[in-house]
Amino acid sequence: MIEEYSAFLRGKIVAICEAILNEEIGVIAGSRRLNYLRCELELDRDEDFLTFVAINSETDHLPVDSERRHWSVEALERKDKEIAESEAAYKDHAIESCKKLIARFDLKSDI
Repeated sequence: MIEEYSAFLRGKIVAICEAILNEEIGVIAGSRRLNYLRCELELDRDEDFLTFVAINSETDHLPVDSERRHWSVEALERKDKEIAESEAAYKDHAIESCKKLIARFDLKSDI
């Protein structure tokens, strides 16, 4: 059962990385999700996740996902510029790290 859950989490990592690469999810929101999965897999000091740990730490004050519904329109308008700048600044590093994680965790490559 533990191995099945681990395989499920690895699949989610690949899916999130692919979504970041395909611009279906933002770098900040994706980083937050990848950080959660990193913790679930107990990969606290894993170098392949360091980019996402840093992005999450530097942008934890920005509303990018479901938490946006708790913010006022005026506040969101102010934060959206900062979100766009942060997304652009971190994009290249995130793409590189996503490719590493996909290569590492994609179960299809084991077949």
